[in-house]
Amino acid sequence: MASSLIYNRRLVWTMPADLGFAIIMLVVLVILGAALVFSVFGTLGFWVYLLLLFGPFLEQRFSQVRRNLKLKGDEEASKLVGIGPFLAVLEKIESLGMEDVERAKRRRLSRYFSSKPSITERILNLRRVGSNHSLIVSG
Repeated sequence: MASSLIYNRRLVWTMPADLGFAIIMLVVLVILGAALVFSVFGTLGFWVYLLLLFGPFLEQRFSQVRRNLKLKGDEEASKLVGIGPFLAVLEKIESLGMEDVERAKRRRLSRYFSSKPSITERILNLRRVGSNHSLIVSG
């Protein structure tokens, strides 16, 4: 709950620099490609081109950004309650074997278009954060 609040109130409005670069490059490529397609196939070809180009790319890219922000929300929440207790709760949820949690773990292609990280991804992310934190503290 805490990670969801952090994500919704604070992290959802941040945009990484690489997303800005990707958007600029996308605009340039779309303009060049659109000019080529329009000159060869006309107006209908132009609209099909835009639909095929923008749809999947933008959905995947923005989904990954939202997923990373939700994982960042978990990191921030774990700073409030501690990584150990937060991991224990996530591991308990995973061990319950609930249908929606298991379905999210089995996703293949759809996970690239989902903004919700699976419970396994959340646990692995927090373990990585915890190991990086312990290296910094002991080093």
